[in-house]
Amino acid sequence: LRPKVIGAMVAAMYEGEIVTTPSKALASVNSLAAAAINKTTDIPKKKKKQLIDALKLSGADFNRLSGYIGRVVTILKQLNVKAVLQTDTDFLGMFYEAFLRYGYDNNSLGIVFTPRHITRFCVELTGVRPKDRVIDIASGTGGFLVAAFDRMLAQAKSNAQRETVKSNISGFDTNPTIWALSTLNMFFRGDGKGHMENGSCFDSHNRALIDEKYTRAYLNPPFSQDEEPERMFIHTAMDALEPDGILAAVVYAGIFADDEHRAWRESFLREHTLLGMISLPEDIFYPTAAPTSIMIAAAQIPHGNKKVFMSRIWNDGYEKLKGRRVPVPGGQLSEVASAFHTFLKNKPIKSQICTTIDGNMMANGEEWSPQLWLPQPQASQAEVKAAQENVLQSIFRCVAHHPDMADVVLPNFGNQYSKLPPLPTNKEEPLSFFFDIQNGKSSGIKNYQEGATPYVSSGDATNSVIGMATGPGAEIFKTGAITLTAFGNAALQPWPFLARGNGGSSVRVLIPKFNMSVRELIWFCAQLNMQRWRFFYARMAIKGRISESNFKFKSPKRRLPDNANNIAKKLKKFRQTLKTESKLW
Repeated sequence: LRPKVIGAMVAAMYEGEIVTTPSKALASVNSLAAAAINKTTDIPKKKKKQLIDALKLSGADFNRLSGYIGRVVTILKQLNVKAVLQTDTDFLGMFYEAFLRYGYDNNSLGIVFTPRHITRFCVELTGVRPKDRVIDIASGTGGFLVAAFDRMLAQAKSNAQRETVKSNISGFDTNPTIWALSTLNMFFRGDGKGHMENGSCFDSHNRALIDEKYTRAYLNPPFSQDEEPERMFIHTAMDALEPDGILAAVVYAGIFADDEHRAWRESFLREHTLLGMISLPEDIFYPTAAPTSIMIAAAQIPHGNKKVFMSRIWNDGYEKLKGRRVPVPGGQLSEVASAFHTFLKNKPIKSQICTTIDGNMMANGEEWSPQLWLPQPQASQAEVKAAQENVLQSIFRCVAHHPDMADVVLPNFGNQYSKLPPLPTNKEEPLSFFFDIQNGKSSGIKNYQEGATPYVSSGDATNSVIGMATGPGAEIFKTGAITLTAFGNAALQPWPFLARGNGGSSVRVLIPKFNMSVRELIWFCAQLNMQRWRFFYARMAIKGRISESNFKFKSPKRRLPDNANNIAKKLKKFRQTLKTESKLW
């Protein structure tokens, strides 16, 4: 109820002075908020009543707040809310973003809140103009519509154009409180025309009203709802656009990668044009974990062989720090927006984080994920060296955690592939050229008794080893190998091991096809870990994905022989040092 309370209080302050005496504050807030809404001449009478009812606070709502009403009003006054509401600062949007993200009301309200800088970014991508007609069929608190409205109003050159802009913004939301907040948000921005509807975009009456009526659509559909999947929202938004109208949607990334939606992706391109896909940082909706991408599409024009813009943003100008997302330098939004507009002009793109691909490469429902299509960024020698050292450090961390593992290290590890053909040097090929890719063979570790064989699963900190178990010989990889978790973490296992093998989160085991030294195995582990960005929960490192022809690796420029101290000796010496240094003095 807290967002509703603040919405009502801000509406009341917009109208006049709230009486803060606890016994009179409730009536004061309700009467002032109702007066503010009733004064507008733009909102229809029926909708005014609906809005007043949605924001009206009852005694039950207000009881816990009443003792603090004076303090809250003082804070809002210090923020100069009344004056700010009459500027182009999206005060309510800023409040909702912080409050709904960190106030933990997002779960109870069913909200996955779109950060305001991302709504502005989507509006910039689509190049919205004052003459555009804009809709968001799942508008939430109105973030996309506010961003579009502000941009359109800033470009308007006359009062007539400004009035037209106010008539051209529409939205739907089924939650009465959220609908009230979005309506209030648009009202304070100056758009009181009343085109925010408390209803379902899937209702047949509403669909008939919006069909092919708009030139721009924005969307952040609810994630992973069985009865109303994301694709239903995307289709409804596309149907609301006239031919060549543009949609920008922030969508859960799974539908662009999984086999379940392959037929949907294929059929979509027969009806519409996919202009671009932009992957967003995984913590962008923190504290909700949801890998997302921005999809940009043009309505009712079959895709054909048109090129598709692909980009991945890993720095949106914020990072997670101490439970919050805080501003940081190096944001990539402006570079990507500039590259996308260059792409729309059919000019070559000059960017290390963007590329284009031919549409026929996706004609049969192939993935739309930028993680599949983007080339691997060029790494410096220092980065390559650090990645290799991290592989070795992970093995030592594992022995520090499980000291007995030093006893099960294969004494000849690094020589077991000596009878295989020599490793070709400086050769770029798919992973399947260098390795035989197998799935792990074991069920969950809970199904095994404790033992002396490392069990590899999807953990990262200790070389992906989560425990020691006893398992049947047929499940054990007796000569060691490289393991790759479902989330793309590669580790070198210099001992016999068991590997999780059930389900999509199985561990993949890479058995060399060529004679490789320990250093060369570490080389490939490091190369894999440097491409770990390609994988996430909705796009796991399954066997098919890591075998694809565009997931390539280059072997070392020259052979990398091991030195005299093999890995078994190093680990036993390390374990002895741990014992020695752990003794009391």
